Amino acid sequence: MEKIIKIFLIALMFIAFAIAQPYAEDVPSWIKQWQDWAQATGNKDFIDWSRKLASPEAIKAGKDWEEFLGYNAVDIVAKDTRAPNIKPGLVITPDNVDQYEKELRELMPFGLDWTVDRMKGEKVAGYNAPVALVVVPTHHCYQDVAYLEATKKYSNQCKLDEKGNLQGWVAGIPFPKPDPQKPVQMVHNYDRLTIMGDNLNSMPLEFGLFGKNGTRERVEKVELHWQNYVGRVICDPKPVIPGFEDIYEKGSIVALYPYDLKGFAAVRTRYKDDKIEDSFITYIPSMRRIRRLAGSNTQDPLVGSDLTWEDWKLFWSKISIHPAKYELLGETIILSTSWNPKPTEFGGKWGGWYHKYWVERRPVWVVRITYEEPTYIYKRRLFFFDKENFLPRATMYWDQKDRFWKIFDWYLRVNPDTGSTDYWGGTMIDVINKHMSILVHTVTLNMCDLSENLFNLRYLATKAH
Repeated sequence: MEKIIKIFLIALMFIAFAIAQPYAEDVPSWIKQWQDWAQATGNKDFIDWSRKLASPEAIKAGKDWEEFLGYNAVDIVAKDTRAPNIKPGLVITPDNVDQYEKELRELMPFGLDWTVDRMKGEKVAGYNAPVALVVVPTHHCYQDVAYLEATKKYSNQCKLDEKGNLQGWVAGIPFPKPDPQKPVQMVHNYDRLTIMGDNLNSMPLEFGLFGKNGTRERVEKVELHWQNYVGRVICDPKPVIPGFEDIYEKGSIVALYPYDLKGFAAVRTRYKDDKIEDSFITYIPSMRRIRRLAGSNTQDPLVGSDLTWEDWKLFWSKISIHPAKYELLGETIILSTSWNPKPTEFGGKWGGWYHKYWVERRPVWVVRITYEEPTYIYKRRLFFFDKENFLPRATMYWDQKDRFWKIFDWYLRVNPDTGSTDYWGGTMIDVINKHMSILVHTVTLNMCDLSENLFNLRYLATKAH
């Protein structure tokens, strides 16, 4: 009997090996480097994540995107020999940042190395508590496979008019292989990808406001909804909701907390025609009045935070509304926030409120936008657009006096099976006024039965009373 059991176990081992071996050979290099590193760390979170990256669905999606783009981020980063000591497994904190400062600054060009100043406590105060950077391997991180199919179908008909406005777009990424001589194409890519789905619902979106002494001053919570009416790729009807052909998108918020903000509501409608001004209406519960704002008015603070209405979406008003010069400063590899399957960690340390998150090397296009109108809130903005998924990895802002004003860190997550990407949140730091807002999202993407009432101000106003 014992001999039979041994033979049976050996047979099982051979069967398992036969099944596993082809699978191991099929795992692309951009996954295997993550798997090997995760196993070497022994860290359960890393190991679990590496397994999710290697699902059959994720492998197929990754291969399809790689074939379409002609590259993947892992291979691009592998050729970068700078800063050899900034490698996966390293955790950089204010306690050891001096040791890695020179190399960190190499990987944070164009002023992004202000984060190093921040960790060292230079040029900053307690409001701007330092960070802990957990370095992980680069991901091959693509967009949702539904965007890939739409991009293949429609992108060849997209073009820019003489003013740089997008024409001919139906759905998907308009310029998947952007012309370096026309960096506004990279801006249009993100503008059409902003919510990374057909709709986005954050219930709630929390703002934590932090002052000069590093302590939390206030917490605000809102319910946020956003819906695409054209360019839809997941929820039926696709690509357009009948009857709404002239509307790009609608967004709304309702304030939930605290009591002095509760009930404030706003609805914004962005029209497809560049010549039609967007609609922007708000309800102020203390006055029981509806206030209609100019469609170009996106420069006020978003419910008292350090973000303006423009900032959270980067372009809440039409791109064409604010004349600007678009320049590609270069292509490079930066150290930026990674796709962490777990929420960003926050806590009190190093003299204030700090956050701990994964970072990785990413290939980016660096685009500078210089505004031509003196009344616009910014003189310049700097975007680091990811070459693989077209999203900003970081954004920087200068005021009209050309002073470095704000920097925004993005915390994103991804579903490897589909490429679906959304927000954990972000941190907006006001360098001049020494203030910080931390966003924590509770996001659900693509609610295919989303009610139109959520974009009706009168309906939203009923929540105020």
